[in-house]
Amino acid sequence: MSRSPGPLLIGYGMFLVVAGIVGYAATHATSTSALLNGGIFGALMIVMGVVMRMGRMWTYPAAMSASVIFTITFAWRGALQWHTVIGGESERLPVAMLLTVMFIVSGIVSSILVRGYRH
Repeated sequence: MSRSPGPLLIGYGMFLVVAGIVGYAATHATSTSALLNGGIFGALMIVMGVVMRMGRMWTYPAAMSASVIFTITFAWRGALQWHTVIGGESERLPVAMLLTVMFIVSGIVSSILVRGYRH
């Protein structure tokens, strides 16, 4: 990546915060972990993006690793949710769809970061 991935990470962090809020709403306000995780990990990605925009690329490996871990986590959690939806629990459909979107977005961000990494 020829330019700083800072703006990408800031946008990704904002996406995670919004996804946490949507996840909280999709579970009818029963999943405080969606709210906390979205807020905490979204804020972490925003901070790493700001630090990278300041020219401190030492955060790159951490941001790349986190986005890959998030991608794997969203794939796993999404698969579990889809399994329950297919099993007849249609009320889980919004969460399954949200986790699928989070998996796709995280996969795109991870792909960009992995391709641009120069150690």
